[in-house]
Amino acid sequence: MQLSIIIPVYYGEKIFEKCLSSLYPDCNGRLEKDWEILALNNGFDPKRWEEIRARFPRVKFFGDGGKNLGFAAGNNFLLKKAKGKYILMLNQDVFIKPGVIKKLADFLENNSDYSCVSPQLRYGNGSIQSTCRTFPKGFWFLLTDFVTRGKVYRNYYSPRKSQEVDQPMASCLLWRGNILKKLGGFDAHPHFFLYFNDVDISYRLSQMGGKTYFLSSVHAVHLHGQSAYSLKEIKRLYFWWKGLGRFWYKKGDNFFIAYFKAFWITFFSGLSKLIKRIASG
Repeated sequence: MQLSIIIPVYYGEKIFEKCLSSLYPDCNGRLEKDWEILALNNGFDPKRWEEIRARFPRVKFFGDGGKNLGFAAGNNFLLKKAKGKYILMLNQDVFIKPGVIKKLADFLENNSDYSCVSPQLRYGNGSIQSTCRTFPKGFWFLLTDFVTRGKVYRNYYSPRKSQEVDQPMASCLLWRGNILKKLGGFDAHPHFFLYFNDVDISYRLSQMGGKTYFLSSVHAVHLHGQSAYSLKEIKRLYFWWKGLGRFWYKKGDNFFIAYFKAFWITFFSGLSKLIKRIASG
């Protein structure tokens, strides 16, 4: 098997159908030969799941009961089933044009120094997303990021330039399968339920000497946050706090210090969003 595409599906029936429809022109002739698509019902309506299964019979569907394992555990479940030399982690809210996946795979074929590669991601209106970041080094580092409007963390890498990066979003990320399985996939700790699991896996990759590349010459459409925005703001902030605290704790901080720092950064983040919302009317 040359390529596995793994998609844990949490929310949005129409979005998931559109994701599969965008993949089929590229994959249909290769499915059951050297490509495979694996999808997990990770909190999706079971009835609609069966309807979509009937429409896309060549996709391998799992998790008929619809239990939500979380983003990390859902990906890890599919990772164990995947057989591909390359494994594409894909969110259901990403739509890929024909040819993009092959270009990503060709990049890894021709650049043995890199363990994974990410395409440029764009919103539905065509505007480019800033999807690559440096690793969050500490409390003052992220506080400075708020003051500088993202220049030291969120917008450190230009989304218009192909380059080696610390950490891209895992919304659409092609891996060498052996490397991803050596890492054991995501850390499925409950505190990594939604956020910072992608930061953690990229950091662990860097610690073992692996490198990540951002390829701006190809792109996919990403409806950023569609699943997360189904949650209330306070719950999203809660998951963000827990994820950041877990990441800093794993990097070596004292448990209480890691989560204390993460709490205040989360507070400032939530306050910043509230101020912007009030200012915009």
